[in-house]
Amino acid sequence: MLKRKLTEVAVDSVTEYLQEKFDHLKQFDLDKDGQKDVDQIIAILGRCGAKAKETLASTNAPNIAAGLEQIASGVTLIRTSFDQAKVSEFLKELSTAYSKISELTHLSIAYVKEQGRN
Repeated sequence: MLKRKLTEVAVDSVTEYLQEKFDHLKQFDLDKDGQKDVDQIIAILGRCGAKAKETLASTNAPNIAAGLEQIASGVTLIRTSFDQAKVSEFLKELSTAYSKISELTHLSIAYVKEQGRN
């Protein structure tokens, strides 16, 4: 019971402290335009929220879906335009080339480092 009471007192104390600090923050007018910064922020957030609602209300979801469908169809058309066997062969060759070039690069670096020591 004592622990619970101490916890309640601590919570109340922290709450009062934060309330005082927030009350102090409410007094700022850092841009010196005569409006409290907190009031400006609340007004800005309110306007943004209203504009977001207007935007969502006026959005034509069927057109968005149709556009996305066209994009998906276009991607499929592009993908099927390539000979998949040739693409696979190309990627294998590219992988082999990358591995060999990487190996030769590391050997070249090691050679240059070794020559610098001599």
